[in-house]
Amino acid sequence: MGWFGKYQKIDSVVNRGYARWGKWLWGALILPLVIYFGWSVWAAVWGPPSGPVTLIIHSEIDRPVLGFSVNGVAGANAFAYGGGKATCCGSISGDKAEVVWTLSTTRAQYDAGLRRETRKLTLPLPKRQWGENYLHVYFLPEDNVRLWWSTGFNHPDSHDIKYQTTELKKGK
Repeated sequence: MGWFGKYQKIDSVVNRGYARWGKWLWGALILPLVIYFGWSVWAAVWGPPSGPVTLIIHSEIDRPVLGFSVNGVAGANAFAYGGGKATCCGSISGDKAEVVWTLSTTRAQYDAGLRRETRKLTLPLPKRQWGENYLHVYFLPEDNVRLWWSTGFNHPDSHDIKYQTTELKKGK
């Protein structure tokens, strides 16, 4: 038996094996792709909101905010009683938000003895809905911070603020 005969014998064994196990082989090769595609469709249609977040700062305090972060995602700075600046993009998720901000001073405040301070606060992260990719961070007097999700660069109306305040009180 020459080389061609050995080749034919090997080929017939491979063909018999493929006829018997081919569907299982292809199934095992395609299964990871089907699982990944199915998970992607589920995440896009029924999964929780995710993706990049734009942080928008609003300051209602008498000191400039030199910088801030929410769960490690850095935000912009703002003048005293200023705001509306935005930074993009980061991923923010979870039930809690750790807000860290640095307060600077105006010239008059510096002359009066105030210096740069870093403050930290942990508060509940509001529930994010589909399409809400903007996290508004409101700095209020007496180290009060409010978070609000929105679909754009808009402000919450009084109904939204009242609803979120009631939800925060329920959570405590």
